[in-house]
Amino acid sequence: HHKRRSRRPRRLQSEGLKCIRMRAAGAMRCGMAARTSGRFACLSSGRSLAGTSLSRGVNRANTIRSSTASVLVVEAKKGDSVKKRQRQSEKARLYNRGRKSACKTRIKKVMTSVEAMSEELPKAESDLKPVDELIALAYKELDRAVAKGVMHKNTAARRKARVARARRDLAVTAGLYTP
Repeated sequence: HHKRRSRRPRRLQSEGLKCIRMRAAGAMRCGMAARTSGRFACLSSGRSLAGTSLSRGVNRANTIRSSTASVLVVEAKKGDSVKKRQRQSEKARLYNRGRKSACKTRIKKVMTSVEAMSEELPKAESDLKPVDELIALAYKELDRAVAKGVMHKNTAARRKARVARARRDLAVTAGLYTP
């Protein structure tokens, strides 16, 4: 069966209001309250404004000047699907934050290890083994974050390159590697 279309204009569907209708001088105008200002949201349905203009002191083409203008404003309450989406996104945000934090921690451990080794330079390539193990763990964490969709692959690649550059610079200063 086909999807049933709403009778409301698209402009009103896109806004957060169920229906806004204003009757002024015998003509129906939809969406006028959304264009004029937000202070009419407090009006209940059917309240009548006698002898007043809807926007104060501003001459606009969309203001209503009549002796009586009845305003009907009904705001949409937050639907169940919106609430569910909020719950899901909050759960995902916490999960993603943990993954990103793990990546940052691994990278930080590599960087502190490289800093510590740069004070007392390694004598041989085997002295860089602890740094290489930490780099492997950092790479693993970054790759897992990309696989889970937490991090973009280019971001992970950039961070891996930063870690690799730090290790390479250490090896160059120690004389173990010539670029």
